[in-house]
Amino acid sequence: MRAALAVLVVVALAAPAAAQSSDPAAALAAAADAIAASEYDRAVELAGAVVAIEGVAKADLAEAHRLLGLANYFRGNTIIADEEFLAYLELDLDGRLDPAVVPPEAVAFFEDVRARHAAELRKLRPRQRRYKLLNLVPPGGQIQNKHYTKAWVIGGAELALAATHLTTYFVLRSWCHRDDFTCASGDTDIPDKARKVRTVNYLSGAALIGVYLYGVYDGFRGARDRREQPVVTVAPAEGGVVVGAALSF
Repeated sequence: MRAALAVLVVVALAAPAAAQSSDPAAALAAAADAIAASEYDRAVELAGAVVAIEGVAKADLAEAHRLLGLANYFRGNTIIADEEFLAYLELDLDGRLDPAVVPPEAVAFFEDVRARHAAELRKLRPRQRRYKLLNLVPPGGQIQNKHYTKAWVIGGAELALAATHLTTYFVLRSWCHRDDFTCASGDTDIPDKARKVRTVNYLSGAALIGVYLYGVYDGFRGARDRREQPVVTVAPAEGGVVVGAALSF
């Protein structure tokens, strides 16, 4: 009878653990609670069980590695914590630790991992397909570089200058004869007005060319700046902050 009761007790105790290991969400929630209760060995056991599940969802796998990183960090296993945090970032490139929940020193360690592995993590990001031809058609280059305000300014200036240039061109064409360069509207001779309109025509055309050339230059420069953009991470730490930076070409 006692043997039977002992077996029932063991089964009853094992049932929740088995249920948690088969339910990643429950296991991860239990692991997070274990970390909050400073039960780091239990957290490692629960999160490790999720990692071992074949075909587990990417989000659950990433969370498991995050919790393993935290648990190992608090256990003093910084080498393993580094590996687990890196595995987490490889699955969630924009992953963060909540400074409202996680102590500053752990956040600083995590951000240091991100900074040290920035180059290899950047390689995992899907590369945006870029077309150099768009840089020759402002504001296409600015839109491609995600400089949307600049795209609106350049595009608006080009449209206004082009409209001005074409309007003054057609006005002059209707007023002036190409043979003797005399200008008249109806029966009225208007050389002064024609000269002013011609000046506006020339200036708007020159300005349009200038804006176009600037747009082309800015498009190529913006593409280069995006390739060389540094990744800077800042994390709170005891007595100050930890800053990590990485630059790729």
